[in-house]
Amino acid sequence: MSEVRLNIEAEKVEKPKYDEWEVKNAVRTLIEAEEIKSNAELMSLVAPELEKQAKAASNAAEILYGKEKSNEG
Repeated sequence: MSEVRLNIEAEKVEKPKYDEWEVKNAVRTLIEAEEIKSNAELMSLVAPELEKQAKAASNAAEILYGKEKSNEG
């Protein structure tokens, strides 16, 4: 029986500069987000607040950076 040898060098990949806490916190956040999205009753309350905050962020961006000019003339 012949022996097969593979010469595979581990590719050096730089690890992201996130500590363990940040990674675990991101996992918890994603799990919580999925739980919220699957709760129709809660989402009916979240949606209007989300819209309100998105509009506020847009208004703040316009104040900071100016309103974009449209290409329509």
